[in-house]
This record gives sequence, C-alpha cells and structure tokens, in this order.
Amino acid sequence: MSIKSNAIVIRDETATGANTATRVGTNLVEIADDLIAKQSQIDLNTAKVGITTAQASDITTNNAKVGYTEALVSANSDVVANTAKVSFDSASSTKLGGIEADAEVNTINSKTTSEPTGSDLVYNVVSLTQAEYDAGSPVATTFYLIVG
Repeated sequence: MSIKSNAIVIRDETATGANTATRVGTNLVEIADDLIAKQSQIDLNTAKVGITTAQASDITTNNAKVGYTEALVSANSDVVANTAKVSFDSASSTKLGGIEADAEVNTINSKTTSEPTGSDLVYNVVSLTQAEYDAGSPVATTFYLIVG
C-alpha cells in the first residue's frame, strides 16, 4: 500500500481501537521518510524532469534558431520573387527616367512648376565650343555652355 492509501484507511477507520499508535505512527514515519528523500533529491537536483534526446540534439544543432543563411534566403520564394520590394512613386520614376546609364551625380534641381508652358526639365549640362555645338544635334533636356 502507498502512504496515501494507508492514510485513507486510517482516516476512514470505524472500528474502535483499530487506529493504534503503531498504525498511525508508521504512516507518519513513512510520510517523513518520503519528504526527507524528496528534499535530498531537490538538494542534489536529481528530481528534475529531463529533456528528450531529440530536444538535446535540437539544442546542440540549434534547429529552432531564427535567422538567415544563404540557403534559407535562396529558398524563400518572397525573397526570390522580390515581392516585398519598395517601388518609386510616379514622380520619382519620372525623375529617374531622365538619367542616362552611368551618369554622374550632379546638383541640378530642374523643375517646370510655374515655368512657361512647354518648358523642359534639364537632366544634363555640357560645356563645348560653338563649332562643336553647331556640328551636333541639340537635346531638349541638355543645357549647353558655349565656351571659348
């Protein structure tokens, strides 16, 4: 019988004289011994519930990590499709559309707001001689400086 079942028998006993000092005392000693044993296990930390072999393996290999590797990024369909990209608005796209490939950065701030009808944006500035200008084909979005 267990400590609890012995305690239930003692508690529910109806026969006069059945719960002797030995019977009750034995149950109390069993309770005390059990508590002492559990305290020893607690003190030694031997009563802990361990982890499974799979959990130990996962901890070692860090299977539950949150992070990115080249393989994970390459396998991510959203990354591959670039569906989360940030697009330019219409005005920015128009501004960028006038920039030639390999163009260098300049500081021209060209706008046509409040300018006469038919005004063009200027995307390029060049310096050349009158003869070079006359020999070429002027571009509406280029500002020409005639020198020398």
